[in-house]
Amino acid sequence: MAVKIEPALAKSLGMHLAIVVMLVFGADFSSKPEMVMVSLQNEGEAPVEAVAIDQAALNERVAQMQKERDDAKAAEEKRIRDLERRANQAEKARADEEARLKRVAAEKRKADAEAKKSQAAAAEARKKQQQEAAKAKQAEQARIAKEQERQKAEDAAKAAEQKRLAEQKAAEEAAAERARQAENARRQAEQERVMQEQLAKEAQTRAAARARQAATEVDRYKALISNTINQNLYKDESMRNRSCSVNIRLATTGFVTSVNVLGGDKAVCDAAVRALNRIGTLPMSSDPDVYSELKDITLRVEPEF
Repeated sequence: MAVKIEPALAKSLGMHLAIVVMLVFGADFSSKPEMVMVSLQNEGEAPVEAVAIDQAALNERVAQMQKERDDAKAAEEKRIRDLERRANQAEKARADEEARLKRVAAEKRKADAEAKKSQAAAAEARKKQQQEAAKAKQAEQARIAKEQERQKAEDAAKAAEQKRLAEQKAAEEAAAERARQAENARRQAEQERVMQEQLAKEAQTRAAARARQAATEVDRYKALISNTINQNLYKDESMRNRSCSVNIRLATTGFVTSVNVLGGDKAVCDAAVRALNRIGTLPMSSDPDVYSELKDITLRVEPEF
């Protein structure tokens, strides 16, 4: 319903309404309040028309606006509290994370130090193990070398004993063989001695017989040679009872190789040399023993009348 309001009253009312709106909303203009149209008229002008305001509706609106403002404020405060809570949580989480990172870093440093220590201990243990292994290997090699030396010594001793036994056996066999050979040699020597004695006796017998035969043959051929010389000797009465000794050397055939006058009557000697030169070959036996007695013979030439 339209109400006629005096201008001065309308101004005052408008100002109060604006103050109320400002008090209700403050600086928050996020909501759009219901607009109230007020028309003012100065003196001498036409009357001012104003929008009729229902006090209950205004109060309700003001209450609603107050509630909305309170709700917005509460929501803003809650938002701010949530932001602060989240910020605090984030700060706490950051601090916790930083503390965790510090713990992790410290634990990592500790773990690294322990790992380094463990690695150093492991390296030392490996080094010690390697040293022990090297010592064990050297000890095993020394044991093997000693065992090999012992085995070599045993083999050498065994070989020496086998060699000694073989040499002893060989020496015994050689001694037995020498004894056997010596006995055989003794028996053979005895047999040979007996045989030689027998042969010597037989030889002596044959030699004696041959000597006798040879002597007979030598004498016979000497007589033949002397007779041949005398038959070819030119002689005269001046040579009677005269003689000459000559040495005659003969070949196996009886050929006269040389004649040497040893002494005697010159006429007989000259006649003997001339006779031998004319003869050239004298009677000679084919028996070597006879020839050995006649090859260098000395005769006494005595002319026979």
